[in-house]
Amino acid sequence: MIRAGQHFLMNQKITQMNNRTFGFLLLLFLTSALHAQNVNDALRYSVFDLGLSTGRALGSGGAMGALGADFSVLSTNPAGLGWYRKSEFIFTPAVSPTLTQSRLNDDENARVFEDSRGGFNIASLGTIVAGQPRNSNWTTFNFGIGVNRIADFNQKFFFDGRTRGSITDRFLELANSDGLDDFEAGVAFDAFAIYDANNDGFYNSDFELAPNARVQKDQLVTSRGSMNELAFSLAGNYNERVLIGMTIGVPFVNFSEEKVYRESDPNDDIPFFNRLEYTENVTTTGTGINFKAGIIVRPHQAVRLGMAVHSPTAFRLSDSYRSSMGYEYTEDGQRFSERANSPDGLFEYRLRTPWRFIGSAGLIIGKVGFISAELEQVNYSRNRFDFGSFVDTEREVNDNIKSALSAATHLRIGGELAYEVFRFRGGIGIHGSAFGSDDPTSTSFSLGLGLRERSFFMDLGYRRHSFREFYYPYLTSQAPQPSATNEVTRNQVLLSFGFKF
Repeated sequence: MIRAGQHFLMNQKITQMNNRTFGFLLLLFLTSALHAQNVNDALRYSVFDLGLSTGRALGSGGAMGALGADFSVLSTNPAGLGWYRKSEFIFTPAVSPTLTQSRLNDDENARVFEDSRGGFNIASLGTIVAGQPRNSNWTTFNFGIGVNRIADFNQKFFFDGRTRGSITDRFLELANSDGLDDFEAGVAFDAFAIYDANNDGFYNSDFELAPNARVQKDQLVTSRGSMNELAFSLAGNYNERVLIGMTIGVPFVNFSEEKVYRESDPNDDIPFFNRLEYTENVTTTGTGINFKAGIIVRPHQAVRLGMAVHSPTAFRLSDSYRSSMGYEYTEDGQRFSERANSPDGLFEYRLRTPWRFIGSAGLIIGKVGFISAELEQVNYSRNRFDFGSFVDTEREVNDNIKSALSAATHLRIGGELAYEVFRFRGGIGIHGSAFGSDDPTSTSFSLGLGLRERSFFMDLGYRRHSFREFYYPYLTSQAPQPSATNEVTRNQVLLSFGFKF
């Protein structure tokens, strides 16, 4: 059906698009066809919660790199595995709810919405096999295998309000630069959200009739999944002075996200338009491989100094995705409701994450407890996508990552106080931003309790990490672009059960 009633108004109101940033529009189109792998995707799979997979480590702020003798060090500094004297089995159930308070920016009347997501998971599961080599200079030679949870993707948030601009502005930019793709502009065209009013290959939308109208918009975003690393580790203790270790890590990615975006015109400010709904679904799965090497030196009975290097993780990922759109409008006094669905999309690609460098130090205070610290350095601008034959798009996306991201430093400090068989722990984390000085650091706090018996132990840990993030429901180069502010609080509660044998 041709929306002929639009022709007169469109001819009076529509002006030609500017020639501004044609290359950016091309990038928008191509990254749409590749399901928009971008800065956020690179960060999602390169920001790790290292050293937080056991109750002991979590309660101590994740600063166990130099102290070792904890299963979490398989994914941080594997040299710490060399401190074990007995074999061990550990199992850590966890609850990790994420609370997000969201508000649409540029609308002073916008409300703050609070949503949470998270549930039961397994933070760590594995075993340590302790051995004593025949060479008398080597005190231990230990092997560890198991799984550590290194990232949590569970989150849910919602926002609404009234701001200028519409998601159809994005679809017009895509359509008028490179035509109709299968997942965004093409779906919008099939649902009559954009149309060729003059049949001249130039696309229009109802919103161009009221460019200054404030559009009612809302979005619900629900993310699920995690990243768990299968670790194979070896470590040895040389004469109680130097410990060395290595890990081969195999992380498994499981991520899914559903976005439901809606716009409406309750005050009838926009001719013809009533409401629209655009839904996106993506599922990402894949595996990677990395190598970690670590060393711990004990220059004094009470002092331990550690250093670890993590190679880039080479991921092979696969996205399956689809989108749909519903559009309602009124023409000649009659209401119409259209709907269109994209085909099922599939795209396979690779991602290489940055090197990581971790320095650590620990002070043993007799039988009273310990104080420890850990400093992690990672340059997130070193993330690199490999899109295979899509060389130009790959270069554009990687250049964007290089310019948008920067190096970040993460500091973790913790301690433990021992009283008979009980342990009391606390810690703090200062987390640098991957966006450099443009984005402030965030802070986390940890508390923990432990019970240590000869052949059994139990550790309870809690961590609270609060930070702010900005979210953009869609990207445009010329039209008004909405954004939301999310105040995020991630809570983690871990309870480790361990058995020595």
